[in-house]
Amino acid sequence: MEAPASHPLSDAIVKGAANEQAAIPTNLELTNHTLLAGEGITAMIGDKRVYVGNKSSSDESVYGWAQAGGTTGFISMEGEGIIGAYCVADKIRGEAKSVINSLKKMGIDITMLTGDLRPSAIAIGNEIGLDEEHIKSELLPEDKLNEIRNKVSRQKEAERCWKSKQSVMMVGDGVNDGPALALADVSVAMGGGSSLAMETADITLMDSNLEKLFTSFALVVSLMFAGWGSLWAAIASDVGAMLIVTLNGMKLLPSTRSENGFIAKETRNTPDAEV
Repeated sequence: MEAPASHPLSDAIVKGAANEQAAIPTNLELTNHTLLAGEGITAMIGDKRVYVGNKSSSDESVYGWAQAGGTTGFISMEGEGIIGAYCVADKIRGEAKSVINSLKKMGIDITMLTGDLRPSAIAIGNEIGLDEEHIKSELLPEDKLNEIRNKVSRQKEAERCWKSKQSVMMVGDGVNDGPALALADVSVAMGGGSSLAMETADITLMDSNLEKLFTSFALVVSLMFAGWGSLWAAIASDVGAMLIVTLNGMKLLPSTRSENGFIAKETRNTPDAEV
């Protein structure tokens, strides 16, 4: 079920099964494999529909996994209901907390958008230095898209009111991040993520080292200055060319000559001509 999927969690499950030397049955036929955005995967195995995803459960052990910072999932089969549960824990990168603290010192407002359950999201957010106000959890792809759309809209309203406009940057690596990445002012895809995220983003990092975000900021700022520099260069070039053409055209105007302080007018040789 997970092997054909492109989600990072699917990859983690497949690698985990390989490490445990779990054997995949070869006598079962998998058909109609479908990705359910923000929910999981469904397919037909033999003549039964199977679902793997993040459906909620009242099992206390599962919520214990979530409170410990794990991403929980469930396996259900048509006619059987839920037949299993699993937990995949995101390994927090060593540089995550220091990078977030540095970004905060730069005056950058950070919000975490995740599809994880609330307890899991809060556990991870608190560990990297985010308070609950800046943690948005249990989001579907359209929810992430709406969050980014609202932030972009608020910044556009601020610009109309002659307030300082701030750009919205989205950083993601999953299939579910694609729509939000496309809408953000600046989007960054982490290396090793889904191909959709990398194709959609403005900037793709070669690996998942969060410290390279600072390089992204420097690149964006340099491009902004380069854009303004090019704009003023174009304006100066157009205005300069206009002045040169205007001055050159003035040479074609009729000229007058002054003799002894009087203006002499050239007249034609006609009977009524006067000097």
